[in-house]
Amino acid sequence: MVMPAFNSARTLRDSAQSVLDQSVDSLELIIIDDGSTDGTVAIAEALARDDARVRVIQRQVSGGPAVARNSGIVEARGRYLAFCDSDDLWLPMKLERQLHAATTTGATLLFSAYYRVDADFDGEAIGFRPNGRVVHARADLTHAQLLHSNVIGCLTAVVDLDQTGPVSMPDIPGAEDWALWLRILRDGGKAVGIDEPLALYRAAQPGSHSARRWSAIRAVWRVLRAEEGLSIPRAAIHLGTDAVAAMRKARV
Repeated sequence: MVMPAFNSARTLRDSAQSVLDQSVDSLELIIIDDGSTDGTVAIAEALARDDARVRVIQRQVSGGPAVARNSGIVEARGRYLAFCDSDDLWLPMKLERQLHAATTTGATLLFSAYYRVDADFDGEAIGFRPNGRVVHARADLTHAQLLHSNVIGCLTAVVDLDQTGPVSMPDIPGAEDWALWLRILRDGGKAVGIDEPLALYRAAQPGSHSARRWSAIRAVWRVLRAEEGLSIPRAAIHLGTDAVAAMRKARV
């Protein structure tokens, strides 16, 4: 399991503990410190001292989410690759549910529904009371459907590396995970979703998001044009559907 962390001292311990508290015991947690300047490294190293399943990679200079995740991906030793950011949480049965689905469906890429919680959420995964704010997951997903918008929450994704071979996320900040999911499905992979919330996504801090919105638009455009090779008219259509889907998700 790959967990990038940048100045995540406030949330890292709870996020990591939600992974270590999984009902599936056989796992590894790779925490990648991406050049943090707060107490993130000290917390990550303490977690590694307390639990042999935790490994820490320290980057001296921040490279962004894709670079950090890729640093962890190349170190992963298991068959299944999963992701959780250092401010998100997994519910205890997440991996068990998804590994069962992997064996029964033969899926290459698995994902699930998840809860949205506020930026200042300070609870733990164990004992979480459902809040009704669910981003749902469809049972299956084609490459053509995924092109409309990224409906796979990165915190829920599980990749079967025995089927894909080595993977990496393109350095497209804001859409690096979507680009990888599209690659997997474009290469013939099978995606299976579980419409049961298995994780908690912490919303961004409130405030002005105009710069972030424009960055997201540019990232989506890069994926559609550079990664997927769509024509300008087709890319523009998909850009519009992605924007509508993003607004709907933000209202959950």
